[in-house]
Amino acid sequence: MKPVKRTAVILALGLAAGGCSILDTKPMAREDLTNAQGHVVGYKEMMRDSRTGEEMAQIALYVPRIGDRGEIVGYEERVRGGSVLHDLNGKRIGGRWDDLRGRGTNQQSRGLLIVVRGKRSENVAVAQAPSIDELIQLARLTN
Repeated sequence: MKPVKRTAVILALGLAAGGCSILDTKPMAREDLTNAQGHVVGYKEMMRDSRTGEEMAQIALYVPRIGDRGEIVGYEERVRGGSVLHDLNGKRIGGRWDDLRGRGTNQQSRGLLIVVRGKRSENVAVAQAPSIDELIQLARLTN
């Protein structure tokens, strides 16, 4: 096969595959995922493709934030450019933005962390990190 013809075939196949991978989805519902202690550890979002009507589920799990004494004090939802901080009940309590100027060097990445705390209560909630089996059950991926 000649190089020009081979390049044209590869380009045509690439465009055909790229055209099939575009999805136009609309969110339908969002459900919080909780662990055995009742803490919100993520969410499941149901979406529908507007062209085909196909329904999809997208699951996002939060990363636990550990306090000074080793207990889970909240959860972090990773987003582009940083993260959103949630308390144990899933309420947004702050955010972290990454500063990418120090990447690739021996310096640590610096960023800005903003946390809004309410009044301290006497009852401090302590959570345990969920196991993979609990996460699968929370996402309702098993029968």
